[in-house]
Amino acid sequence: MTQKKGTSADQDSRFSNKEKKLLKSMNFPREFDEKVQIKKINLDVIKPWIANRITQLLGFEDELVIDFAFGLLEEDNLDPKRMQINLTGFLEKNTPIFMLDLWKLLLSAQVSMGGIPKEFIDQKKEELRLKKEQEERRRAEEEATMDTIRRKRGEEEDAYPTRRERRSRFTKKSIALSAKTQVSSAIKVKVKIQITAATIIITATKGQ
Repeated sequence: MTQKKGTSADQDSRFSNKEKKLLKSMNFPREFDEKVQIKKINLDVIKPWIANRITQLLGFEDELVIDFAFGLLEEDNLDPKRMQINLTGFLEKNTPIFMLDLWKLLLSAQVSMGGIPKEFIDQKKEELRLKKEQEERRRAEEEATMDTIRRKRGEEEDAYPTRRERRSRFTKKSIALSAKTQVSSAIKVKVKIQITAATIIITATKGQ
């Protein structure tokens, strides 16, 4: 056995024996009997989940515990049972919950396209579906609002036909009055011209 720095072979042996006793005394879920090939898994999508889940269970963000969990995950011959024992000192009673959730995700990821857990893919699809529904609902509400505005405008126009007729009659009357005034003015000018011409003729006759 390779000696750990700062420890003796006897200490390593005692630690190993203690770990073996713990493994025998603990009950683990049947999912832990299934092996995980970490190379098939996209750790870039798993690590954020680990960080969020540990923070949720602890009630605060602890980078030391998160990095420690990352390190355990990347070890050769990954063993969920030993990983649970190593994390128990940090997560305590929440360790079994965390490890079972994590291992299920890893098992799902190694048989899914891109090494992404099916649960993550389904969650993303659901988010996109909800977003699409919200967008369609927003458009429907906008269209309903525009329909209401158009309907009110139509009702207002239908409710005041007399006003439009009055405006039309007033406009026609104004045009007729204006034309009549222009004709009257033209007649007055013509009469005035005729009177002036007659006056000139009379004056010229008297002069002869």
